[in-house]
Amino acid sequence: MKPIYKYIGIIRIYLVDLLGGIAISKALSELSKQQYFSKETLHNIQEEKFQRLFNIAKSTTVFYKNANTYSELAILTKDMVRAQFDNFISNTYKRKLYTKATGGSTGKSLVYYSTALSRSYLWAGIILSWIVAGYEKGDKIAIIAGSALIDVKSSFKRKIFYKFLNVDTYSAYKLDELNMTLYIDKIVNSKVKIIYGYATVLDRLATFINTKHPATFPALKGIVSTAEILTEQMRQNIQAAFKVDVYNQYGCNEAGVSAFECEYHQMHLINTRSYFEVDMEGSLISTDLSNEGFIMIKYLTGDKVEMSEEVNCKCGRHYPIIKKVIGRINDFIIDLNKNIVHGSFFHFLFRNDNSIKQFQVQFDHNAINIFLNVNLSIHDKAYYNRYLDEVKKNFKFNEYNLYINSSFLTSSNAKHRHIINTSEPVL
Repeated sequence: MKPIYKYIGIIRIYLVDLLGGIAISKALSELSKQQYFSKETLHNIQEEKFQRLFNIAKSTTVFYKNANTYSELAILTKDMVRAQFDNFISNTYKRKLYTKATGGSTGKSLVYYSTALSRSYLWAGIILSWIVAGYEKGDKIAIIAGSALIDVKSSFKRKIFYKFLNVDTYSAYKLDELNMTLYIDKIVNSKVKIIYGYATVLDRLATFINTKHPATFPALKGIVSTAEILTEQMRQNIQAAFKVDVYNQYGCNEAGVSAFECEYHQMHLINTRSYFEVDMEGSLISTDLSNEGFIMIKYLTGDKVEMSEEVNCKCGRHYPIIKKVIGRINDFIIDLNKNIVHGSFFHFLFRNDNSIKQFQVQFDHNAINIFLNVNLSIHDKAYYNRYLDEVKKNFKFNEYNLYINSSFLTSSNAKHRHIINTSEPVL
């Protein structure tokens, strides 16, 4: 039975590749071998890929036509990409470009183009993290996330993509007790082998299991957390609820960054997909080596990391090790009916509106206030009322307010927070 099951799993990924015009199987096979290459070999592969990309960028893009060396290039920000969007497109790239958007952790997402090869490496990196947790091709997967991983209005083709991959998707937008009960029961009954989701979502689900809805998951092999900071308290809480090990996974797709925890819980960064550096302040700067259609070199990811000085890991992998990903845990919005909605709801709501430069949502026990920093030369104030209407459909508050180009609240360290519970102190 085992060989047949494995064969079916291989066919599933082959169908995913066929449907999506991508090559996950090939990328996964490549990364599975490379992860055990020597440090020197990995570095040589990285350098060779970067030099190829740099030469393509110089000869085929407007933005890099006068570039001479990597070191002389300015660090690339989201605002720079928005301002000169077309100048990053390779004029010789003839294959399909896929429109993608970042999660918008600072309140405004970046729309960019990806390629089939980059998408293949993205999924191969994710699957590597699943494999550490016990995944075998064909296993049932549960993805619990927001728009960064799943699209609630996804196309038929995307739904078929997940069907072939044997993935069930669960929205992180509304985590009330009814939905969490339904999620838990379906995960148990469908014999999910791997759960993959946002750290805060997994933590909340675990707390519900530990305190109100005990459940057992006999088919579950492991859990992989992504997209947000996984604290040690979260990890212990999730493991206590599901009775399996929890592994962390980190990525920044527009920069080609993909990292995963090994069996010894060391975070390995796949350096044959990205050309990266960490500046004196700990900011991660990276280049996606697999995106030859929309080239962004020396891109500021917005994340801070601390790299480990360790060069060897007991697992045998020789990818560089991230000691710590430094960031902020996304907040939830809790309305008067105690409905709990993940903050990514607003990233999804605003992500395709280029007139919105940044947003902030402030709420308390009575009211929800939406602050938008917008370009009024593109739209007038009345245009943005439609977003307030969407908020009213999804949240129960006594007051709903929309503020255009008003001041945001800032934290003590001056960092922008896009979701703030004003009934609690701002840290």
